[in-house]
Amino acid sequence: MIDALHCPVDQEMLVRVRRELHMHPELGWDLDRTAALVRRELDLIGIPYEFEKYGRNSIVATVNPEKTGFTIGIRGDMDALPIQEKNEDKPYRSQIPGVMHACGHDTHTAMLIGACKALYAIRDQIDCRVRLIFQPSEETRPSGARTLCEHGVMDDIDCIIMCHVNCNDPTPRPSCRAGITNASTARFRIVTKGRAVHVASPHRGIDALAMAVKIYDGIQMMLSRETDPFDTVVFSVCTMHAGNTISANADRCEMTGSVRCFKETTMAWARERIQRLVKTVCEDMRGEYELEFSDDPLPPACNDPHMYEAFVKSAEKVGGPGFCLPLEPSPGGEDFAYYEQKKPGLLFGLGLRNDAKGFNKPAHTCDWDVEESGMETGVRLFIQFVLDNMHGVPGLK
Repeated sequence: MIDALHCPVDQEMLVRVRRELHMHPELGWDLDRTAALVRRELDLIGIPYEFEKYGRNSIVATVNPEKTGFTIGIRGDMDALPIQEKNEDKPYRSQIPGVMHACGHDTHTAMLIGACKALYAIRDQIDCRVRLIFQPSEETRPSGARTLCEHGVMDDIDCIIMCHVNCNDPTPRPSCRAGITNASTARFRIVTKGRAVHVASPHRGIDALAMAVKIYDGIQMMLSRETDPFDTVVFSVCTMHAGNTISANADRCEMTGSVRCFKETTMAWARERIQRLVKTVCEDMRGEYELEFSDDPLPPACNDPHMYEAFVKSAEKVGGPGFCLPLEPSPGGEDFAYYEQKKPGLLFGLGLRNDAKGFNKPAHTCDWDVEESGMETGVRLFIQFVLDNMHGVPGLK
């Protein structure tokens, strides 16, 4: 029986594809060029796939479609971020102004193509079906994972796994944990409304900016004095826009941001508490307001404990005892949670840090880049997990 260490992985292809994706990033669901690239590579492999069956620009490739006894899903996201890249010394830097693969989705897509190629080549030795999901719109809404699930992508999948690269851990160390991996997140928009008057007579007006500032301060007090220090609540006001002159107070102020919690009960409390705060402040200052939360807040992502145990065993076959590092829960959202609501799932990290090359920046920043040599290990981890669990993950019902 072959194992992942002896299965050919095309590292040259991984780098080539990742760099092409990095040079031509696309946002949300508008992934026409990205999807064309993926389909081109899948056609070269010869693996069968479904295009746009589950949503615009979605692609699902299948190894052993006839083997329906047990099905393992592998997910990779394809979209980029609205960030201007500053890696001017890189020949593969983004060619699209204001758009950049700053979260590693180019590597995720390249590794998933690599997994397609490797698994399809040894399909006769795999006694299960493998569904490889190329997902749009992880970073934007509507969520790609939610949309694909609503269109039935998980109906014939028994468990699912994904990798998210990072520049925190050394190359090419994986990381994982059982339980919560990513927070529940919800976006919000607050508009305070007043009445503009000349600044020489402030008592005649209602200052919308002052209301917004008081709400902002109230949020900070709420977080420091009303939340359990052992719980996690991240409430971030990220934009605030008000006024258009220096001679009159603002009659309108708009604030946007997000709230993130590991517990859904805490999320419910945070939403109710901010509503009460906004209402109280605006009524006290004689103003009006609008408060909107996103209608599709992300649920928390949570690794199944049996999947975790199985993954660690597979990782040790790839890298030896202790190869898998502990993964700290992240306040960042991850729409992989929607797949996990349907079937047992597992998210693992893959370190692609290289301090000598400067590949140590946080995700979602303009100078993000990764150590590409680690992508091969990511593919081998997928392969080994499939080989070890093709008859079912021990303990899963």
